[in-house]
Amino acid sequence: MVSDHEHKLIRERCSQLPAAQGNYLETDFIQNLFLTVLDFQMHGVAVAKSVRHYQENRWNEVRTLDELKGVLSRFNDDRDGNTMAAEYLWGNKHWYRLSLLRGLVSYFESVGINRQERLVEWAESRFDRDFSGKVKGLGYAVYQWLVMRQGIETVKPDTHLHLFVEQTIGHQITDEQLVGLLEGVARDLGLRAYELDWRIWEHQRGRPGTELPRGWV
Repeated sequence: MVSDHEHKLIRERCSQLPAAQGNYLETDFIQNLFLTVLDFQMHGVAVAKSVRHYQENRWNEVRTLDELKGVLSRFNDDRDGNTMAAEYLWGNKHWYRLSLLRGLVSYFESVGINRQERLVEWAESRFDRDFSGKVKGLGYAVYQWLVMRQGIETVKPDTHLHLFVEQTIGHQITDEQLVGLLEGVARDLGLRAYELDWRIWEHQRGRPGTELPRGWV
């Protein structure tokens, strides 16, 4: 658990962070799908490179869920086929990420999420009810990052935020505890939770106030 004293320590440290100039919002439906399966436990440079490959080579071909399904159907759903599909869409060999994409596409299709407007509406969901166990391999942290990109006021429990908190209070906490803690701190400071997340992220990366190029997350 996080004590009142530890909450105060985090609040005081967060109050000293400079304002963030970047933001997490992503308004493109297909890129939201790609980022959901690419941008966890993967270096940001590799994520950005994958997104750029899509933007430069497949953008006009894959703009809807049906078009994405059409591309995926051309490749076998096995390691070799998913490797080829990953090369085609992202310019890499991340076959497992591609298999996660298939699962995400199937889940969203099953609940009628086939365009950005519906994804934004769905983001007002709950992890335990609406996402937990729906796509094998995608869990709480991935869900948090997905809904954040749609403007939900929360934070994502990634390595940067965990390290920031651990350095401040001297011990580790769970993903759920981290989210609750930083959402509370954001309210105390009159900030959007995702704005506080971005401030911490920039601080931990050593580049406060830096807005990253499109596709870098």
